[in-house]
Amino acid sequence: MPRVDGLWPGDTRVSRPIRNPSPMQPDESHSAPRLSLVVGGPFHDLLHRFGGIADDGLPRPEAAFLLAAIAWTLPALFVVAEATFGDGPSGWSFFGDATAYSRYLIAIVVMIGTERYAEARFALLIHQFRAARIVSDAHAQSLQDAVAVGDRRSSSRVAELVILLFVLGFAGWSTRYAAEIVPTAWEGRIVDGAVSLSWAGWSASLVSSPLFLFLILRWCWRFVVWTILLFRLSRLPLALSPLHPDRCAGLGFLSIYPSIFTGFVFAASSVIAATVLKELTGVELSSESIGGMLAGWIAIMLILFLGPLFVFVPVLREIRERALLDYGRLTHQHHTAFQLKWLESGRDGADLFVCSDASSLSDLTSSVALIQEIRVVPIDRFALIQLIAAAGLPLMAVVLSQIPMSELAKRLLFGIL
Repeated sequence: MPRVDGLWPGDTRVSRPIRNPSPMQPDESHSAPRLSLVVGGPFHDLLHRFGGIADDGLPRPEAAFLLAAIAWTLPALFVVAEATFGDGPSGWSFFGDATAYSRYLIAIVVMIGTERYAEARFALLIHQFRAARIVSDAHAQSLQDAVAVGDRRSSSRVAELVILLFVLGFAGWSTRYAAEIVPTAWEGRIVDGAVSLSWAGWSASLVSSPLFLFLILRWCWRFVVWTILLFRLSRLPLALSPLHPDRCAGLGFLSIYPSIFTGFVFAASSVIAATVLKELTGVELSSESIGGMLAGWIAIMLILFLGPLFVFVPVLREIRERALLDYGRLTHQHHTAFQLKWLESGRDGADLFVCSDASSLSDLTSSVALIQEIRVVPIDRFALIQLIAAAGLPLMAVVLSQIPMSELAKRLLFGIL
């Protein structure tokens, strides 16, 4: 289904002008289809209505800060208002609640602020399938169809409506639960065996928490759409080269993909770190338990966000095995002929200086060695480092709360030495 002026028929997303190509913005004059997991959908339309979308159709940086300010400031104002004019419980603990800062300020800013970067990376990856001719002209329409489906799913009104309904219900329950388990919670208190929300608790359950949870699940939906798209791409007839120097038959560029979600991982880890810090004020845990819990979280993030690349395992394994057989047979035939010609015929080795036989012998040997090094999953060390850093940096606050910085530096120094 072709686009008209950058839009799919019936799509309400903002049309984006074609800009000059750059490393972060591929040239759309090429025949590569365009995928946007950022532009489109009711929430994007709402931001556009209130001026939160720039001329290129992507969120303005100030929109992220404004939404975060609303999410955090609204409960804060109600805390002050109820303490001044109401007769409800004191909610001053809100200003010392690390989870409120991590959810309503850090997470919201990061999740919206990284959408522009994510948009450029998504476009770059899809563009590469056609620019590198990994998907040939004969199968370009299949690629176009797969991208079109992903593009529509990412801006699905039904998906965002389901997410919205869920977060409205869950936010109300989670706010009441927080007030129930913590006697001094700013969200409310227990009155006659029932939870009575404070003014700040009501504002959090109706505005702040739904906004935070909506953005979390919106990113999760994008992740699902991208995973399904990768699966569909892995089933296309891909023109891969077993001798490609990236050791992934030409799919090595996909190791860029995890960086798209590092902002989301950082935001989620910030919330986890704040929650753990809050729990540690009332529960004493051993350093081993804390370390195991944090290591488990990092492992979950690695498995979750590297997992989609495993859809290419059958493709890369097949091309590796086939290349080992084909190049192995060719190399054996060549080396046998070389042996007959140069070793068993009694010829003088000095003749090799004016003959290309030795060079072809070395080239074929290097080719087989290169094929043996093919990775069946297009993941490199840099992709791992990015995800570990995004997941681990916020958790350092938990580590430092249990181990003084001087002691931590000493342990690391002794570990290195």
